[in-house]
Parts: sequence; structure tokens; C-alpha cells
Amino acid sequence: MKKLTRFFAWLTLCAGIPHVAQAVNEKGEWPWNEKLHGWHDREVAEALGAGWFLNVGPTGLRARITHEHPQYLTVKYVFKKSPAHGLIQINDIIVGVNGKRLTVPHTFGRGSRGRSTWDGPMVDMAKLIEDSQGKDGKLDLIVWPGGAKSAEKIVALQIPAIGRFSPTWPFDCPRSDKLMVDLCDFLADEYKRAGKFESQVQTHSAAVLALMASGDKKYDSLLRGIMSSYGSKRYDPNSPVGYPAWSYGYDGIVMAEYYRLHKDRSLLPAIESLNRCLELGQTPDSGGYSHKPFPAIQQRVASGGPKGYGDMAMPGGLTMLAMSLLKENGLTYPVGPHERIHQSYLCSMNASGAVDYGFKDWDHAVVEPVSPKSTDKVKLEDVGYLCPDGMAGIGEYKIVWPTKADPRYRPTDWLEKEKAKNRVYTLGGTQRMVIRDMTMAEPKKPYNHDGNACDHFGRTGVGALAHSIGGGGRESWGYVADFLATGAAKSSKGLLDGHASTHIHVLWGSLGAALAKEKDYREFMDGIKWWFIMAQAHDGGFVVMPGRDYASTDHVYGTRNFPTACAALILSVKKKHILITGASRSPEVAAADGKLIPSTQPRRIRAAALTQLGEELHQDLAELSKAQLLKPWPMTLSTSTEKMWLAAVEADGKLTFKNTSGNQSSSVEFSALSTADHALLSRLVVSLRPTNPEAQIMAAVYQEITGQQEAANQYYRNAGPTLRKICDAWFE
Repeated sequence: MKKLTRFFAWLTLCAGIPHVAQAVNEKGEWPWNEKLHGWHDREVAEALGAGWFLNVGPTGLRARITHEHPQYLTVKYVFKKSPAHGLIQINDIIVGVNGKRLTVPHTFGRGSRGRSTWDGPMVDMAKLIEDSQGKDGKLDLIVWPGGAKSAEKIVALQIPAIGRFSPTWPFDCPRSDKLMVDLCDFLADEYKRAGKFESQVQTHSAAVLALMASGDKKYDSLLRGIMSSYGSKRYDPNSPVGYPAWSYGYDGIVMAEYYRLHKDRSLLPAIESLNRCLELGQTPDSGGYSHKPFPAIQQRVASGGPKGYGDMAMPGGLTMLAMSLLKENGLTYPVGPHERIHQSYLCSMNASGAVDYGFKDWDHAVVEPVSPKSTDKVKLEDVGYLCPDGMAGIGEYKIVWPTKADPRYRPTDWLEKEKAKNRVYTLGGTQRMVIRDMTMAEPKKPYNHDGNACDHFGRTGVGALAHSIGGGGRESWGYVADFLATGAAKSSKGLLDGHASTHIHVLWGSLGAALAKEKDYREFMDGIKWWFIMAQAHDGGFVVMPGRDYASTDHVYGTRNFPTACAALILSVKKKHILITGASRSPEVAAADGKLIPSTQPRRIRAAALTQLGEELHQDLAELSKAQLLKPWPMTLSTSTEKMWLAAVEADGKLTFKNTSGNQSSSVEFSALSTADHALLSRLVVSLRPTNPEAQIMAAVYQEITGQQEAANQYYRNAGPTLRKICDAWFE
């Protein structure tokens, strides 16, 4: 069962970790004995065999912090052709700069609870380096040669005098402006040199997004070449190879951002395929995603294979962001999964905005017939998918999980009481996973943030972006976005504390923080400035430095491209060229006014069915109006050249629209609107009733008969096969 899978995975990861303050240097020689990957740092491995050390800004030095001298930096490598070469030696200890001593010791320990990242000498050294960069570039190191205090001396280095970061950086900051250009040029040169970025999806995607975010047309040709391969991608929910679910979010983000800039239709088939996997690959009891799609995991289990890894919140947030970007661009996106991840955030956020490793589960159970028949056993290719008939046909059943003996037991009386609403998925043999239809209450006012930092704040930051971009004007989504953005902005001390791929958290936590209030964002940027100084290498780009999480693995993702892309994207918020870095949103809700490309000829609907469909739509709109649930959804009607939104359905049945640019309003008979207008209004109904299958099927039919086949296909999938089969009779 998946529920137990997550628990066992968590136990495996935590083996040997007695408490949260597990000291970094006390896990043997980790991280200092790890080998860096990437040609820029190859000379370290060639000279020492291994060595994942801390970069000391533009000096050409790599250092470690020791328990014997926690306030100082002990030199472990000196790069050739660097400012420090020939002047500083391995095992020299740097105790001060420019006449000032390093006095603050590093706090060893995993995580950000009450501590800061590589605090102490790294943070203090950054301030002193910036002082020199803001003057003549002369850096006077106070050094103990070979660690000998008695031989203390001054060693003068010359580093580039590039100025200080401005108080408002990256805005109105010449240093930030030049640095961003340099970083993007570095990435472009790297791609031209190797013909690719590293194959890991997070490294590749971050680099591509950084070049997009620059807004510089000199990268257009390179980006066209890179993006030409995306259109041919196809995604398989049964794929057991590698970690495909991570690509769902990253590929969706990249394609949606590129489509917004260039309206590249060649991406649409890949997006259509991706939408299917976003829908089918989601873990149904939490809304998250595992390394592999849910059906692939369950089919492997049904075949006698291992249960594999549990689902995680980080890929869940990335996929939600991809869906939000597709929605904002007027493209098809899986409405149901998008809403489910929103619900996952609602039930999983704590008072600081932090989200645990996995989203909290909804109530669910595993059942099987008491007296199974041979016909009850499903085919392997059906395992992991939604049962179209729900609980019907199971007959008398027994609950396999949870049992009262399990400490995680929760009452299961809802199984029978709510059987008509439960979602049911096939597992191996005759077992079924039943998911309770649960909906969290939407916030009706802004959250009160408790002022604390978030551990592993990338999950928080990406959630802020997904809700801000994909909310479609829904006030409650705005409250969630603001709350999560505040949480991310309060977390600068945990910059390199993120789990597994540290820089995933650096990137998405920082971009999420950019949505926070100016005061909180300013505090965040000031808190991470040390990293921008210390991670910048003497010979180009940024260096991936050890994180303080026990599973930090970025040293295998390429030592320069990933952190360089992260830094460039963080700086690019001043450009606001792509949506994830603050580009202006479209004035209309994209899902209500998207320009989609028909992929097939629509079927002809029967006249009587079209009339009935219109009556149902009109009734739905009247019900929403009476319940005061209508929200501003700008759309361009066939009767107007201006953006309008439906404000009310009057007692006489007329629809009252308001102009988005003023207070003018006008009333119109429903019958006077065109079928295309009705199609837009059907999308409005779906946005307000996202979990209602009847609303989905109505929108599907309207999109099909108006030529929006991609959108129609998506709504048909959301409605499910039973309703799809019923509505087939409406067409000639």
C-alpha cells in the first residue's frame, strides 16, 4: 500500500539520524570528501581525489570550517590562474580581512531551526570582500600559514573592483545588472561548448528559464534550438524508467513560459500529452507526486515488484505551478489535479507557511470484495487508474487498510455514508483504493503569519508562485499566495538547508519570496547577499556549495550551471520578463478567454441537445448568481469589443455584465449571446465549480462545438468516462 510506502521511505532516509541537530561535520568527512562533477572544478578532483569545499568568492580559494577553528576558514584548495595562486597555500587559515578579525563561529547542524546556513566566517567574509569590491579591489587576508598562529602574516590579493550591491538590489543596482548579463552569457557559452546543459531536469530547466528571463534577444536562436526538442516529447503515465514525474513540473513550466513569449504551436501536442500525465500520474490520496507516476508504481507492485518511493510535496508544487502557467496562457490544463494540489496546500501548511516532505493525506482506505470472483481481478494495464463505476460492483467488501491496530488509524465510517462521492482506484488483484471526497474551507481573510522561517522553503516558494499565477482572481488563492510568499521571505537563514537538491530550494524559495511585501523581501535579499558574494567564482559563474541537509546532492548535478542559473533567475525579477519572475498577468482570466488551436474537426451537436445545454448553463449561472458566488472573470463577448464580466443574473433571466475598465453595466438576453459566448460562460461555471463533473462535461461540449478541441479533451477527461459516454449521444 502507498500509505506504508511513504512511511518506510521516511524511515530509510532518517536511519542514523538521532536528532535534528545532526552536525554536518560529524557525518564522517561529509561533505568535504565528496567529489564535484563538472569540468570547471575538475582540477580539484585531479589534485586531491575529492573535495566539496566552500567557495571563497572571487579569490580562487576553497575552504572548510573545522571544529578546531569554527570562526575561521581553513584553505583546502587554491585554483591555478586565480588571485590567490602562489600567495595562499593549502592548510593556511584565514582569520581576518582588511584589518578585521573573523570572530563569529559557525553553528554546526542540519536544518534552519534557530540557525543560519553557512553562518559565521562565510557570512562575515562576504561583508569584507564586498568592502574591497566597492573600493579598489585590494583584499588583505590575515593568514596563519599552515595553521601556525605564531607565523601570522598579511597576504594581499587583488580582486575585481566591481562595486557594492545597492541597498535595493537587484533593482537599481549596476552590480546586479552586470552580474546578470555575465551569468547568462556564462550559461550560453556553456551550452555552446558542450552542446547541452547537464541532463538532470532541474539543471537544464533552470538554465533555459534563466536565458528566457533575461529578455535578451541574443539568446533567441539558442533557445529556439533547445525548445525544438520539446514539441516531440510524449509522457507516459505507465513509465517506470528513472524519475519521470519530476519532468512533469519542469517541462510544463518551461513550455508554458516559452509559449507565452513566442506562441509556438509546435509545443501543443507535447502539452496535451503532459496534461494527461499530470492528471493520471498524481498520487490520489494526497495530491503530490512520487519520482514515478502513480499507475507505474502500482503496476510494479501488482507485478510483485518493490513498492518504491512515497509521494512528495516538492514535485507537487512544481506541477501545480506548471498547471497555473498553462492556465494563465489560455492553454488546456488539468483542472481537477490543479484544484487538488491547492487543497493539499490548504491542509498541509503550518503557521509559518512551511510544508512537510509530503502533503497530508486525505482520508482513504484499501478494500477488497469479501468473496472475490475471478472477474473482479483487474488487468495490469488498468492498475493505478480511476474506476469509472466507483464502488459499484464491489459488493460486500472488507477493509484491508487501515485497521484499528495501526497507530495511524482514522475512522472509516465515511466509506458507506459517502460511497456515491468517493473516488476509487484500482490496485493489484481485487483491491481498490477509496479516496474520500474532502474539501478544505477556503480562507475568507488574510492569514496571520507567525514570523518564523520555513524549513526547506522551496516547497513554500513554489506554492506561492503557483497560487499567485493560477488563482484566476480567486481571493482565497491570493491569501494563500501572500501567506506562502511571506513564509519564503522569512527563510533566508535556511538558504542552503533544503533537502536533497539544495538549489531547488534556493531557486523556488527565492522566487516565491519576491512576491512578498517589500519589507519582507528586502530582509530576504539582504539575508542571502553573502551567498551572491561567496558563491561567485573567480573564473565565471557560481559554484555549487554544500548544503546543510544530510541528503544534499547538488555536487552531482554540475558544479556551475545549476547555481549560476539559480542566481540569474533570482536577479531577473528586476526584468519581469517571464511569469515566474514577475511578468504582468493577462488582464483576463486565461481559462475564460484563451485562444486555443483546434486539433480536429468538431462533431455536430443535435439541435435539441444544444437547446437543452443552453438551458442548463443558464440555470447554473442563475444559481451561482443567487448564491452570490460570481467573481470577476473578464471575457470578450461577441456583442462587445471591450472586456466584460458577468455580475448577476436578474430575476427576469437577463444577464448583467460590467465593464472591466469602469462601472458601466449592460443587460442582455441569454438567447442573444452566441454559442462562443456560451462556451466562455461554461468555463466560468467550471472555475467556480471545479470539482463538479456536470460542469466539466458542459464545458467540454461547448469547447468542442466551438472548435477548441484541446480544451474539450481536457474537460472530457476531468468529467470521466461515464459522462463522456452519455454525452456522445448528443452528437450527430
